[in-house]
Amino acid sequence: MAFKNIKNKKLKLIMFFIICFFLLASVVNAEDYKVIFNHLDGVGDDYGPGDYYYPQNHIFKNRSNLFDLKSLTIFENEEEYKYRFSFSNLTDPWGAKYGFSLPLIEVYIDNQAGGSNKLFHSGANISFEEDFHWNKFLKISGWWVKLFNPDSRKENILDINDLSLREPNSSENINLSRKDNYIFLRISKSEINLVQNSKIVVLIGSFDPFGYDHFRSLSNNKSYWQIYSETNISDSKNPRVLDILVPGGKSQKEILSGELPKVPYLEIDFEKKEGDSTLIDYLMPVNKVSLSILLFYIIILIFIIFKFKYKK
Repeated sequence: MAFKNIKNKKLKLIMFFIICFFLLASVVNAEDYKVIFNHLDGVGDDYGPGDYYYPQNHIFKNRSNLFDLKSLTIFENEEEYKYRFSFSNLTDPWGAKYGFSLPLIEVYIDNQAGGSNKLFHSGANISFEEDFHWNKFLKISGWWVKLFNPDSRKENILDINDLSLREPNSSENINLSRKDNYIFLRISKSEINLVQNSKIVVLIGSFDPFGYDHFRSLSNNKSYWQIYSETNISDSKNPRVLDILVPGGKSQKEILSGELPKVPYLEIDFEKKEGDSTLIDYLMPVNKVSLSILLFYIIILIFIIFKFKYKK
């Protein structure tokens, strides 16, 4: 009788496992995303051109990698894109709406003919390559998401209310969330339509609600709220950027050195070559047919094991 109870319990556990597996497959496939862009960035390089230091306020002091972007992955389904920004150490000392307070994220996208070769505002203090003309610009903080094109009305940078923590213009087509050290941005294709070889530039700054263009300013001396450097820098000409998405084979220190440095772009390649698949490609999306076949074999294997093990 005891043997029969043990056998029944094991069978129930197996059935529970199988049901959970099928539910997981249906959940993952509900969104049916595929990876169209995945780029890793250097870890621990949120120091701008190599000699930028955090402000002296206790929020920043004795902490590390608060603005360190580790990677950007872009997923696509039929209706939208999902941007996944991976950071080393996201914190929320000011209780932001979306769960992160310190990084400021700017994403410039060149996805069609025409566009602008200049920054929307000059707060980042960088320039673009000659063949980069952006058409869409995403600006992200822990309180709001803004989407611009070159013809959008520029904000009045002298209006303190416009630079405060209030949410400016919300859109049902854009969704922002945080989980652990990841920031997820979901945006409808009606807002941004990426095409083959679309170009992208990603900038990370220190968010200051009252700073010029929301960027924290630079100082030549240790400061309570400013980013400082021991070298002679100009707040109006040197980059206020702490981290960028660096193309392979290039050095962030070299890219961001000097005044108004040119930041190179990366291209979004939809056409995957054989051998280029990453772990992300295998895990997301999950192929439901393949998963069903795998589960079928698992059930047969379990049945055979039980049949021979408890034959006596």
